[in-house]
Amino acid sequence: MARPLKALLSRDAILRAALDQIDTTGTLGLPALARSLGVSTSSLYHHVKGGREEVLEGVRGLLSAECMPAHRLPGESWREFTERWALSYRAGYAAHPAAVPLLTTQTVSHPATLASYETLAEVLHEAGFGDEELLHAVTVLDNFVLGSALDAGAPVEVWADRGSEDSALSRALRATRAQPGDRSQRAFRLGLESLLTGLERLLPV
Repeated sequence: MARPLKALLSRDAILRAALDQIDTTGTLGLPALARSLGVSTSSLYHHVKGGREEVLEGVRGLLSAECMPAHRLPGESWREFTERWALSYRAGYAAHPAAVPLLTTQTVSHPATLASYETLAEVLHEAGFGDEELLHAVTVLDNFVLGSALDAGAPVEVWADRGSEDSALSRALRATRAQPGDRSQRAFRLGLESLLTGLERLLPV
């Protein structure tokens, strides 16, 4: 029997099917993943010997390669790069919010993801952040981006409107509905601007 012209299964196909499963179900199970690909679970291990953890890390790398900048543009200030990094990172993960809780359960180790964090760390270090505070700055940025990515998958009505004129929250909900654009995206831009301004105040004069 002639061999097939191309492999029936590939690492990329596995990772993209895994991301589809996460988007649809909010979880990742290798038996279900294998069924979706029409193969046995054991066949997956020929491509992802580390099992579920390796698949998840591969999904992280898939997203990171598409949305997390790993290079600073010529003449780009630390604030400009960090803003671009956060906006792109948030946009990529906001498209797959169900992946966020799964990816935060294990250590970041994918080379593409680490390359982006390394560039951010270098940019912040050159701006004046010392080793003692740099990781905290990266953590704050990371937490904010991932939290906003989760918010992108929240219900349209996050808070119930009691309809009371005496309620500051109800008035704010109605005012926000009247605004153009996406609430989560607007909130992210406001928070990012505030966060960058706060980080800037930590830098030596």
